[in-house]
Amino acid sequence: MIFFASDVHLASGTPAAEAITARFLSFLERARREASAVYLLGDIFEYWVGDEELKRRKYQPVFSALRELTQAGVAVYFMAGNRDFLLSDQALAQLGIHHLPDPYVLSLPNWQFVLSHGDLYCTDDVAYQRYRATVHDPKIQAKFLGYPYWVRRLIARWLRWRSEGRRTDAQTLEMTDVSEATVEDEARHHGYATMIHGHTHRPATHDLIVDGIHVERWVLADWSPERGEYLAWDERAAAEDGRLTRHTI
Repeated sequence: MIFFASDVHLASGTPAAEAITARFLSFLERARREASAVYLLGDIFEYWVGDEELKRRKYQPVFSALRELTQAGVAVYFMAGNRDFLLSDQALAQLGIHHLPDPYVLSLPNWQFVLSHGDLYCTDDVAYQRYRATVHDPKIQAKFLGYPYWVRRLIARWLRWRSEGRRTDAQTLEMTDVSEATVEDEARHHGYATMIHGHTHRPATHDLIVDGIHVERWVLADWSPERGEYLAWDERAAAEDGRLTRHTI
């Protein structure tokens, strides 16, 4: 089995955050029992402002569980989201996790996926794409990481508040979804592979026809205290039974 998850938004300090952390730990334990690989497709953390986060006491159970998972022989892959893109390769290596570019083509026997966090597809939101280009600039990142840790956390909290405020009106909600034209272009570029992504917090399975070819787009769910959701690929299942399925925890 191969598991896919995104948008867990691990944090600390509130009962809701602790409940989400508990669900994620249960997910990792299930992965240790059932999965050969786990793909974490971004925004696993609510924010990551530098590798000082590795020392945060509240995250230690998660880090320990990830190390135990990789030591048990389960391959774990991480793709950066729009909140945890500063998680460095060095930090991932300490956890035994492999870093993936966005997008990433996953080729399996008789099947191919294109994996993404998903924000690359939201091209109608021009302001966000400008912001994304800015924060992914290595010079900007180096400058930000030069600030004291407490300043970086304060900036991250402000950006989170600003982002949540933008989601309130209908026009912005439409802009922050994926662009159909961009999705179709990506499907063509990657050979009409099955698409898996998160980011939009709109879990669904979309059946597309691109150039006369059927393409599936699976959108991962964001996690809540009441529910965690992931996709599982079962290479042993017959194709007609649906190898890619949704599961909750």
